[in-house]
Amino acid sequence: MPIFSSRCRSDNQLGFTLIELMITVMIVAILSAIAIPSYRQYVIKNAERETQAKMHDLQMQLERWRARSLTYQGFKPQKLTTVSGTTTTTYEYDETDNKTIYVPSGSTSSNYRYKITLVDSNVTEVNSVTTANALISTTNNSTNTDTATGRAWKMLAIPNSTGITSSAHTFMMTSQGLRCQSKDSTVTILSVNCGTGQTQW
Repeated sequence: MPIFSSRCRSDNQLGFTLIELMITVMIVAILSAIAIPSYRQYVIKNAERETQAKMHDLQMQLERWRARSLTYQGFKPQKLTTVSGTTTTTYEYDETDNKTIYVPSGSTSSNYRYKITLVDSNVTEVNSVTTANALISTTNNSTNTDTATGRAWKMLAIPNSTGITSSAHTFMMTSQGLRCQSKDSTVTILSVNCGTGQTQW
């Protein structure tokens, strides 16, 4: 009997009781409830700041282009690319519509956090359909700037609706000085401001 009793005590010391297991599960659940939302907010804030910085950079590029060309028309957003130690200037936008720049740099339509649409402030209406005209021109589709006046521009940054940034702010900036943000999902590039609940940034 003493030998059997000693083995029982030894076996019990090697395992976890049900209460200990439940406490461990509760601690993990509490930590997850705190950590996951905090990480999500960190990613959203980081994406928002990166997008605002990109819009500011595009604004400076636009003003330099206008100072040189006396118009915003034909503007191309620059991106420095280094290959084998040689740095060259390339152009960062989606050539399918000449209006879209994805954030972060290097992302595409399948993995972006934010999509910036850059257009001429002048809009055209054909068959009751209002269209925002691209400032950007390319050799593939140079007609995109035919209806752009080049006198003013507008940028709209919208978060990816299917990613972690789906609840992030929408940002708008214009050459007339408008700089607003909101979480109004109805705002489009044709909107005059950031809609319901807008604030300045």
